[in-house]
Amino acid sequence: MIILKILLYLLLAVLGILLLVLITPAGGEFSYIDGKFSYKVKLWILNLIDSDGGGVYGWWKKRKANKKDKPEKPKKPKRIREKKKKEREKYEWENELDSIPVNNIEDDISSAETLAETIENEINDPVSDSVEEEKAKNKDKNKKKVDINEDNIAEEDNSQSDDDGKKTLSDKVEFLVGIWESAQRPLLKIFKGFKLKDLYIDFVIADDDAYDCALKYGKYSTLVYNGIAFFSQLFTVRLKTIDVHPQFGVSKGRWDASGKLYFRLGTLVIAGAWFLITYLFRSFLPEKLRRFRIKHKMKKSAARQK
Repeated sequence: MIILKILLYLLLAVLGILLLVLITPAGGEFSYIDGKFSYKVKLWILNLIDSDGGGVYGWWKKRKANKKDKPEKPKKPKRIREKKKKEREKYEWENELDSIPVNNIEDDISSAETLAETIENEINDPVSDSVEEEKAKNKDKNKKKVDINEDNIAEEDNSQSDDDGKKTLSDKVEFLVGIWESAQRPLLKIFKGFKLKDLYIDFVIADDDAYDCALKYGKYSTLVYNGIAFFSQLFTVRLKTIDVHPQFGVSKGRWDASGKLYFRLGTLVIAGAWFLITYLFRSFLPEKLRRFRIKHKMKKSAARQK
């Protein structure tokens, strides 16, 4: 009972950690102000990495560098007693090898001669030759049978592959159409899971020539506002301030922007489950039922013809 309780507590702890990972948002902050780009990657409150070299990755990198800078400890020399023990063991092992009895050379020669005589008798035996000939004939017969069977199997496979080739084109098209129809809303769910918060844009369009400055202002303002409208349809966008204005008679403009991007891993799990359920009840099961009905009708028609 105690072991079962411990296992249950461990399972609950693992499930709790998984839920925390799925619920906690992962993302970061970015900014480009006064020509300096900075970023920060975060998991909820935990800072993983940033442009200043901080966070968990920066701490790990510094710790690794400190380990490399530390001097290595000198190795201890081996003791003389251990060397003497090894030499003593080697000397005793050589004595044991010397005490092993060696067979006489004449006995080895006689055994080799008897083996050679038996081999010559087996080679000259006519019965063995006839047995080998019968085995070769049986092998030839078996090869012919195997070749005939392989030809029949190849013909059947070719006929089946022709029938299957006609089916696979339509099946592939239906399969892709079913996947696309069932994956549209889950994909939108994933895109909406990306949340762009506190979007700050402050662009100053500048040029020495007033005409060119007005043209640039029209281009960049349409790009910015149309881009925000497009991205707000796909992603969740929350604006802080958006300001695009021209400044005539100035050669240098300003391009300041910042924002926060977050995403929860739980949205991927929800979208995956949604896709599987919609594909199962919208495409997979109806197709299986349709094929089963067609086969049932074919069997009935064949039974009536008989």
